[in-house]
Amino acid sequence: MKKPLIPVLLAVLAAACVLGCGHAPAAETPVPAAAVEPAETPVPVLSFPGGSACRADEIRLALPDLVHRDVPETAELLKQMAELEYVDLGTDGAWTESDRAELNAETAAAERPAEAARDLTWADIQLLQAAAPQADFDYRFVFYGRYLSTLSEEMDLSHSVMSDEGAAVRELLPLMKYCKRLDMDSCGVSSEAMAKIRDDYPQMDVIWRIWFACDQFTMRTDSERLWCAAFYPYMWDEYTQELKYLTHLKYLDLGHNLQLHDWSFLRYMPDLEVLILTSSSWESLDMLENCTKLEYLEIIPYAHLDLDLHPLAGLTNLEHLNICAMGKTEGWEVLLNMKKLKRLWIGEETGYYLPEGAEEKLREALPDTEIMFRGGGAATGSWRINPDGTVPERYALLREQFDYDHWTSVAPYPYNDPKYNPPW
Repeated sequence: MKKPLIPVLLAVLAAACVLGCGHAPAAETPVPAAAVEPAETPVPVLSFPGGSACRADEIRLALPDLVHRDVPETAELLKQMAELEYVDLGTDGAWTESDRAELNAETAAAERPAEAARDLTWADIQLLQAAAPQADFDYRFVFYGRYLSTLSEEMDLSHSVMSDEGAAVRELLPLMKYCKRLDMDSCGVSSEAMAKIRDDYPQMDVIWRIWFACDQFTMRTDSERLWCAAFYPYMWDEYTQELKYLTHLKYLDLGHNLQLHDWSFLRYMPDLEVLILTSSSWESLDMLENCTKLEYLEIIPYAHLDLDLHPLAGLTNLEHLNICAMGKTEGWEVLLNMKKLKRLWIGEETGYYLPEGAEEKLREALPDTEIMFRGGGAATGSWRINPDGTVPERYALLREQFDYDHWTSVAPYPYNDPKYNPPW
């Protein structure tokens, strides 16, 4: 018997459709390789000497019991902690959080007190810092009787007895990366050694005490004002060179010191704003070249001098300048560029030697400047007292800046300095 034709044709057509459309038997669609998440790499766990352990991605770490013999191994482990931010190294054994010993002469003289039990050295801590330079290492210790930390921003070691020219301090300083101020007033360290520390750590304000004028006077190197006029029995060249360490001075009056001829210390005072050398002696003005912040300058010689004014060329911030009583001067043209001048006192003696037409050129170049060209008076007269008897505004301010009305209390005698006496 013959099979029906239509069902057979339908079956053939269905099979052809499947083959023509490229359909294959159903199967699982493969997942692209990029879409497969790799297995997470486990963070290493570091085992430190003494039994403590931590993950390598920790940002804080405590090693309060670390001892000298374990420092090299610890340093190698720290190199694996790239995210480390802070390490607590504990204390030196002399540090007490609650019962701190009172600072006195005995404790201040102790470099590393006998009660300190930790055997960590400064070199140990420096090795650890080098292993993880991105991290802060906090080590609390007692040094010359002071409670400090390697994170301290200030070190006040004033009046500590030091017989090593600051060698112990030098060993410590490389660890103190946040320290901005080091006070070593009256520690017995020479100015030469202190200046070397200051030069090696320019980011740090290094302070000490100088003596000058046959040791009659004393000042801290962070002082901003010095009034020492008319002390000529003591102000000789060989007794004033320590003044070069007063690099913070802003106001300086050394007038009427007739025996002082070497003014080279002024080269080290770039912050000077006011300088008075009235009735004094010098051979040139080269010492003023670095004093570019000067706003007020009196350079009136004791006797007529032939001077070159070219060293004043960079002093373009001057507002008040008195060059009276000089002799023949060269380089007067530098005055033409001092556009901030409010007062320019040239005077009879200095003006006599200026070339013809100099006055007209000065008045043309400095139309807003009060110029005293031919009058007298030098440092007196209208420079300090107006014709009507009133005090000029600038001189009134000058008296405040130097505290002239209380000169006996501002002269640089030791007993006038409250920081000269030790704190015990």
